[in-house]
Amino acid sequence: MNGKPGGLVSADAWLRNWVPRIIGSSVFKRNGLLLVTFDEAEAQGGGADASACCSEAQFPNTPNNGGPVQGSGGGRVGAVALSPFIRPGTVTTHPYNHFSTLRTIEQLFGLPLLGYAGSPNPGSFWANVFTGSF
Repeated sequence: MNGKPGGLVSADAWLRNWVPRIIGSSVFKRNGLLLVTFDEAEAQGGGADASACCSEAQFPNTPNNGGPVQGSGGGRVGAVALSPFIRPGTVTTHPYNHFSTLRTIEQLFGLPLLGYAGSPNPGSFWANVFTGSF
């Protein structure tokens, strides 16, 4: 928050510069998706959050998915999705995780589902995110 590299001031400057360029491109206008995820959740202090949605599995490469805070996930984070296939003002409260993002991308490109992206929970972004017509 203090304007140092990696802080909110830097993130805001990057978004102000690049988002208009991306969404103004002909490729984006034809069939693009820009997903901006606000991560990580607080890892320390009173706001520390290692919760998870969607029956997230314990990963085989770590003793604790939550990192420094005991828990099964990385906490609650936000995202903004922009696409010609999403009506402006669309809001969803359905819980998704990073595997949902991977699953959605794999499905859009007709690729096989990798690892936990193959889990039925929490699924991929469809009817409640892609609210426009294809």
